[in-house]
Amino acid sequence: MWKRLAIAAMGVSLAMAACSNDPTATNEYQELEDKLADVTAERDLLLAEKAVTDERFKRTSVTIDAIGDIVSDPTAFGTEDEVLTLLRQHYVPGAKTHDLAYGEIDVIDGWRNTLFAGQVDAVTTEWHNWVCEDGSQGGSLWTWEGTNYVGEPFALIGVSLAEFDPEGLNTG
Repeated sequence: MWKRLAIAAMGVSLAMAACSNDPTATNEYQELEDKLADVTAERDLLLAEKAVTDERFKRTSVTIDAIGDIVSDPTAFGTEDEVLTLLRQHYVPGAKTHDLAYGEIDVIDGWRNTLFAGQVDAVTTEWHNWVCEDGSQGGSLWTWEGTNYVGEPFALIGVSLAEFDPEGLNTG
């Protein structure tokens, strides 16, 4: 669109040049120059904004993928403390989560309960994740399945929706 506008502006200025001895001396020519400068400035601003948005999208995608990988196979990432330290790197400081059993708690305590609670033998599998175009929100579709506290099998299907800061960190 901007390209067409610039081409049209140039075409008009060339046509005007053909009709006068000094086309740059006319008011119409100066108005076109001013419009072209405005369009160029707007284009540059939009390109800069897009670059920021693209970077946020990339950082958020990395965060979502990393959290999904870690919780899908925590033993591949080390000890309980090492896994929780890795997870913490993908959340803003002080991030909270709402746990149905424990209420609002620190997000890392929530992961500790989910991944390492001794009475529950379960695995989390991420099936799909997504990020909105500007990287500010995303989510995942997952299952948590295994054996509960009393030895009964269980399976939970869930959707997690999250917001992300400009650095791509999950806000909890």
